Amino acid sequence: MAGRGLARLGGVCGLLYVLLMVPAYVVGYPDAPTPTSGDAEVIGYFGASPDTFVLANGVLAVFSTFFFIWFLGALHGLLGRLEGGEGGLSSAVLAGGMLFIALSCAGYAAEIIYPAALARFENFTPDAEPAFTSLVLSAWLYHFCQVGASVMITATSLAALGTGALPRWLALVGFVVALLTLLHFLLPLLGAVAGLLWVALVSALMLIGSGSASRRPAR
Repeated sequence: MAGRGLARLGGVCGLLYVLLMVPAYVVGYPDAPTPTSGDAEVIGYFGASPDTFVLANGVLAVFSTFFFIWFLGALHGLLGRLEGGEGGLSSAVLAGGMLFIALSCAGYAAEIIYPAALARFENFTPDAEPAFTSLVLSAWLYHFCQVGASVMITATSLAALGTGALPRWLALVGFVVALLTLLHFLLPLLGAVAGLLWVALVSALMLIGSGSASRRPAR
């Protein structure tokens, strides 16, 4: 596939990934219950309808994962083409992105264990203990997945500065976003949303072709 077509594919898939992730942030996020939350508050986090929570954080996440992998592949391909034979930064982008999406999927699964069991099994007895455990596990999986996001964003920014694949201002913004994602364990919602917006910006630029360097190989 030509570089321009690859960029457009990555841009479309990246934007679809972001759109499909929005419902998960609207329905809730794993750190919503506080350390002092009681049983009723933790169970209430999943909402009145377990099916709605599973749809937003599980079913839609399946499709968002599909589109993110295409976005990541396109981004890796474009940066690798621009780097020429070296490919060190594009490899870091690919490794960071795969770590991010793999641990994200594990986090989605951990987070929906309780509502999915409640929706699927008629004889499931509501109990707050499994909910507490699944939320803690999903929260830490999300913390670790953002390490991959931070590597992906940092490597992309470094490659952009060296090749002109993306505007310089976006490369500099990327370093700030990379720091926020790395500090996800302190600022969970801010770090996650910052990373999501970064994917949206990069996808939009890939789609409209602002990175003119994507049409010429690096020397």
